[in-house]
Amino acid sequence: MAKTTEHVDVLIIGAGLSGVGAAAHLVRESPGKRYAVLESRGAIGGTWDLFRYPGIRSDSDMYTFGYAFKPWTEPKAISDGASIKRYVQEAADEYGITENIRFNHKVRSAHWSSTEGRWTVTAERTDTGEEVAITASWIMGATGYYNYDQGYTPVFEGQDLFGGQIVHPQHWPADLDYAGKRVIVIGSGATAVTLVPNLADKAEHVTMLQRTPTYIASVPAVDPLANALRRALPDSVAYPVLRWKNMLNLHLQYTLSRSKPDMVRAKIRKDTIKQLPAGYDVDTHFNPPYNPWDQRLCAVPDGDLFATLRDGRASIATGGIRTFTETGIELESGEHLPADIIVTATGLNLRWLGGMELSVDDEKINIGERFAYKGMMISGVPNLNVVSGYTNNSWTLKADLISRYACHLLKHLDANGYVSATPRTPIGETASPFLDLDAGYIRRGVGEMAKQGSHVPWRLHQNYMKDIGLFSNRRLEDGSMSFQRRGTGAQLPAGTSAEGLRAPGSQSISVHGRAVRYRDEGEGTPVVLVHGIGRSLEDWIEQHELLAGQGYRVLSVDLAGYGESAPLKETYSLPALARFLEGFLDAVGISEPAHLVGNSLGGAVSMQLAVQSPDRVRSLVLSNSAGFGKEVALPVRLMSVRPLGKLMMSKPSPASARRLELSLFNDPALVTDERVDLGFRLASRPHGTQVFLDTAAALGTIRGSREEWRKVLIEGLSASGIPTLVIWGEQDQIFPFAHLAAAGALLPHAKTHAFRGTGHMPQIERAAEFADLIAGFWAEMPAGITTESERIN
Repeated sequence: MAKTTEHVDVLIIGAGLSGVGAAAHLVRESPGKRYAVLESRGAIGGTWDLFRYPGIRSDSDMYTFGYAFKPWTEPKAISDGASIKRYVQEAADEYGITENIRFNHKVRSAHWSSTEGRWTVTAERTDTGEEVAITASWIMGATGYYNYDQGYTPVFEGQDLFGGQIVHPQHWPADLDYAGKRVIVIGSGATAVTLVPNLADKAEHVTMLQRTPTYIASVPAVDPLANALRRALPDSVAYPVLRWKNMLNLHLQYTLSRSKPDMVRAKIRKDTIKQLPAGYDVDTHFNPPYNPWDQRLCAVPDGDLFATLRDGRASIATGGIRTFTETGIELESGEHLPADIIVTATGLNLRWLGGMELSVDDEKINIGERFAYKGMMISGVPNLNVVSGYTNNSWTLKADLISRYACHLLKHLDANGYVSATPRTPIGETASPFLDLDAGYIRRGVGEMAKQGSHVPWRLHQNYMKDIGLFSNRRLEDGSMSFQRRGTGAQLPAGTSAEGLRAPGSQSISVHGRAVRYRDEGEGTPVVLVHGIGRSLEDWIEQHELLAGQGYRVLSVDLAGYGESAPLKETYSLPALARFLEGFLDAVGISEPAHLVGNSLGGAVSMQLAVQSPDRVRSLVLSNSAGFGKEVALPVRLMSVRPLGKLMMSKPSPASARRLELSLFNDPALVTDERVDLGFRLASRPHGTQVFLDTAAALGTIRGSREEWRKVLIEGLSASGIPTLVIWGEQDQIFPFAHLAAAGALLPHAKTHAFRGTGHMPQIERAAEFADLIAGFWAEMPAGITTESERIN
């Protein structure tokens, strides 16, 4: 039995161009997600690390083959493999992906459990043979579309007779010496047309032996427009322009090839004749029996193949192979081609998801019997997407769309309390192959891939502009995708219910004659956790779990009128909320000074209590607290103006309520947390709306009477000497990061800490780091606490 090593939110399989791209999109879209990348090889790069044959390069321009988020800045548009691998490595380093890659991990199987709502992925360590297991909420399969272990090599008659070397490009020997040798390259695809001119630089002669011709077009290795634009514009502007220009150009070529094949065929033929010696047998060697783009068109940079044919260093032979001989190959025509080395550029073996075994609730999944949803998910298989690309355009154009869409799905799951997303098996769809090219390697292996249907979203467009709309985050719930909530196919984790997340162990107590919900765990020095406006004690679930066993009595409370606590009897104000908090301390029997930890509104209330009753406060931890700085998010400002706030809160539909909440908490780890939805539902109750508006108006008073608030801080908190730690999330959208500096100026005795890459609630976004930080702060405090009367005397 494999040992389970860790759990991640997202597991990405493959660290090539697609896998690193998927990870970068995840980091950009959902930086709070925990993820890992499993790579069977020992290096980043995928195809660009595996293939080492001479001249290995892209067959698409790098302005479309590169990532949408990372401009390609090297001069060559058609680039060599080493440069592409370096580009992928740079992206991995820039986004902190490299440290999350588990090298030498070959995935063998993935099992989904609806009861647990997660995948268990088993992998083999290719360096040690050890078997390991990782659980994940979502899988991104970025394994490419072919078998990395073995390329396709047909069995040729008499091949054992050949006295020289037989080499497949997928396994190119590092020490192969072809200088001065006669080389035959069997094939006519992208690999063959790349190999021929590069081998010809050293070989005595190279023969490209093809059974049928391929459409071949010369393209500039360096795009002159690209160099001009880069001189005039920054890369961030020039790159998208070039990307769209090249994408549209290739799309036009494809569309014309489909609608007017004879015209395109004639144009390719004319261009080919221009680049070959006079009298060259074009009709034999460059006249395919199929229409343009029935198979992928081969691009050669600066016509290097044609140049090699013109100067006689290479030649083309067209015909079937009868047999290998001791000294070469005999064709069906009887012609004998001499060779010292034969390169079998005969193609790939298709393989989806690296050949791993899939099962859902113990049912083995035969992918070839399933339908592909938007070309990225498999019908009946939850929480798994495949990163695939175009066959008629640059691979990465679609890979980028798919990876971003997967991130939108992840956000949608979390924002709505869903545990999984499963494409429904379509009814009445006419099945056709996933890939519609007529290439040999596709015909051999397409039966093992999911099928496409006849209608969207089961039909593949192979059209980038149409796919932009298809992959819009506005089309997540399209009727073909089934979303399962917690409790409808998955066990509820501790503390959850079908209505939303609830903190375990909460109880009720009377404060000033009003029912108040709270949570009380652990023994030792009291710690009181105070939430923000429109929130509840659920914001502190992680901190309870992390702090309660460390010698602290940890309490969290729904402030009066919030969560499930009854509202105040008096007008809402910060002093009134501070009096409520002090009454809560009395009700739960805390007479000694307590550590107060407040987030947002909770920070302002904690500060107010420290000023009003400093003997009740052992220390202050203020996390993204209200009361500092002038910059405040517009929705919060509007909320503080009662008529506008009432209008914004009046009977919102579920969709508009969600949009309003997202505008207030525009932080990736928060908008993907189901507590956001719970908090808004609670705040949208009749009395909750009034409490929300009253509190917003009170916070508006802070901003409107800043000098008075400063005076309270300076004369109260600063003079009290209460140990204070101010924490801020760098990406806070409600109270921007500049507030941290303002807090430091107002409270010169306070310590400050910035959380990089977090938003308004670092206690959720970086729960463990937050707990360690505040526990460390408390540990550094003096053992004894000086009361206010002792300070005065």
